[in-house]
Amino acid sequence: MNSKSKVYIWILGMVVFFFLGTPLLAQGEKDDSPAGAIGFTYKIVYPENQLSKNGYFDLKMKPGQEQTVEVLLSNPGSEPITVSVSANSARTNPNGVIEYGSTSLQADKSMKFNFTDIVDVPKTLEIPVGKVVPLSIKLTMPETSFDGIVLGGIHMQRVTKDENPSEQRGTMVVNEYAYVLGLQLRESETEIPYELGFVKAYADQPDYKNTIVIDLGNKSSDIVKDVSVEAQIMGENDDNVLYEATRSNMRFAPNTVMNFPVSMEGQPMKPGKYRAHILAKSGSQKWEWTEGFTISKKDAEDFNKKAVGLIQEPGINWLLVGSIVGAGLILVVVLLLIVYLRNNKMKKEQEEFERKKKAKKKG
Repeated sequence: MNSKSKVYIWILGMVVFFFLGTPLLAQGEKDDSPAGAIGFTYKIVYPENQLSKNGYFDLKMKPGQEQTVEVLLSNPGSEPITVSVSANSARTNPNGVIEYGSTSLQADKSMKFNFTDIVDVPKTLEIPVGKVVPLSIKLTMPETSFDGIVLGGIHMQRVTKDENPSEQRGTMVVNEYAYVLGLQLRESETEIPYELGFVKAYADQPDYKNTIVIDLGNKSSDIVKDVSVEAQIMGENDDNVLYEATRSNMRFAPNTVMNFPVSMEGQPMKPGKYRAHILAKSGSQKWEWTEGFTISKKDAEDFNKKAVGLIQEPGINWLLVGSIVGAGLILVVVLLLIVYLRNNKMKKEQEEFERKKKAKKKG
């Protein structure tokens, strides 16, 4: 390699490093404010009944107690902002991660007190330039006492105006940033025994991929930590494992349902009766279930029509069949033509031989 080539490669490497090694901002998205892309900052005002200063509210309450706690929101930017606020119950997502945002994830039937019935927040909050505004979170505990915790989060997000409402947002990449502040309420520090339960198994299609989903419920009013789950899907009367999935290091939010997915690995969904065998563990505790479920013909057909990356079952390759038949016909025609030409040649040779023979006799 000559020195000129080395220089070109060095320049190319520097260009790649510059573009890949530094963040790129789309035009109009640059934000030099101290609060960054979110546009504001917050600070927790810990009350006296805070159990530990660990970055979220962890409050010890009494039955029927009413209390207002505050979070200070600061606007260090150059224009006033509006913050949307919502209170959301904690849920467990299919990856075994606890979420505190606005989701449609399920609560278990064992849930007695919903976070959103206890916590009240304003829908929006205006923050003038350079000002600090308190966000008041009103708490009203149930009159009935309970052990364990009620868990949720306060979602805080800057309200932005859509400058191009007529533009097709499906072709745009829109980054939305928000703060989610955890809030945990308890009346005692009594340890709650873990209790997981099987809810149901069924066919589904998250992300347009054929899947068997197993709903597992955390029936205890505490976070179940370090959960591992092994699941196997079999036929109703067959021990042959069709599909399986394993996941560990999961956490289940109190009194919530986790939708545990078992991928069908791109296979077409087939109607019929099946069994799900599930083994769940957390520390020394273990739960095991074997439960039946059915996939209807309609569900299988509907899911297969919409499935992405579906591996089709082998069938008749009509193109190959046609090619073979066509080649066979051509071969037959060629053989018939060869036979015809050969017979025709032999006939002419025989006629020529007879003609010469007659001519010889006359001579």
